[in-house]
Amino acid sequence: MAAASFYTHVADVPLFACKLVHKAYASGSRVLVWLADEDAMARFDALLWSFEATAFVPHHIWRDGRQPAAEQGVLLACGRQLPAVTADTVVLNLSDAHWCALQQPPQRVLEIVADDVEQLAAARQRFAAYRSAGFDIQHHSRAGKN
Repeated sequence: MAAASFYTHVADVPLFACKLVHKAYASGSRVLVWLADEDAMARFDALLWSFEATAFVPHHIWRDGRQPAAEQGVLLACGRQLPAVTADTVVLNLSDAHWCALQQPPQRVLEIVADDVEQLAAARQRFAAYRSAGFDIQHHSRAGKN
């Protein structure tokens, strides 16, 4: 069964996203980080190189129409059309996309939500879409945590 994990009330979304990517990569998972646009992708790319002095997350940028640069590891991507991913790919969704809308959605989607009202409202819509698509929903509140 596909699962969607929501991390809410996150104080520093980009830093927390880097930590999640690092953890997933270290566990041997393929990871696709889906970002809102090219600017967000460039910022996240730079942050992955510098978020922690002792952490190294090798990653590649994937662009529409091209083959992914690596069979394993971490891919950063954005665009209007969600790509097909293998079932073992963990998708970290840093956009407003609903990954459950795909004909073959990924088995694991991670969603990070800040404290602001607009982001929480958008996350509720994604939460409802995933639940309606039959995803197993997990919620992790980060309120009061770094």
